[in-house]
Amino acid sequence: MDYKPLSEFPRDAVDRLLNVIHLFRDIRATSEWQYDVLLKRSRLVSLAHAEALLHAGDVDQWVYFLLRGELQVHVDDTAAAQGERPLAVIRPGELFGDLSMLLAEPRSATIVAAPVGQEIQVLAVDCTLFGDLEDFSLLHLPSKLVFYRNMVHSLRWKLEVYRSKYPSHELANSHRRLKLYTGPKNCREELHALADQARDLARILLDWNAEFGSGQLAAEESDMSDFLESILS
Repeated sequence: MDYKPLSEFPRDAVDRLLNVIHLFRDIRATSEWQYDVLLKRSRLVSLAHAEALLHAGDVDQWVYFLLRGELQVHVDDTAAAQGERPLAVIRPGELFGDLSMLLAEPRSATIVAAPVGQEIQVLAVDCTLFGDLEDFSLLHLPSKLVFYRNMVHSLRWKLEVYRSKYPSHELANSHRRLKLYTGPKNCREELHALADQARDLARILLDWNAEFGSGQLAAEESDMSDFLESILS
């Protein structure tokens, strides 16, 4: 595994690379200075095929975005080492590693690079920038709002994927029952509400993952890919 700070790359190349990530694009639109802060607390990770990025039980400070290649999610290191069918597949553009950050818990899964295919590159972002909702010394309120809005959107999207595959499952509509924030916008009240909503969504996603990990559910990858293509097209 190779880690490199973004400062080692030409700035125009970094800007082009990160322009496809909503979080970076939206924060840059808010403030170029805040975008620079985020760049300084991010790094590029390159993985060899079948190499592990995260291990179940790990504790660290990073959230991730897949830039190139494909990653596989396994219930633990043993499942990954034995080549068991992954619980899920992560594709370019997806945010992951957020559940541990939101719930302040160890990693709940092992994530490894696909054994074959395109080179794997991942962007790691220091999530301590976002954890303290009252600390605006580095990232200001608008930037933290962008982060949690993106987090909520990503989690809801993942839960909608599961709902579409298993509409009769008892968890299918859990995320839709959560109360949405309807108060004033662009304020601390909204930030705290978004963070609470993200944590609630993260717990529901963990419940789904436990269902897959126990073998109670089995995602059909080809059907899931067709679904993802249909909603993204």
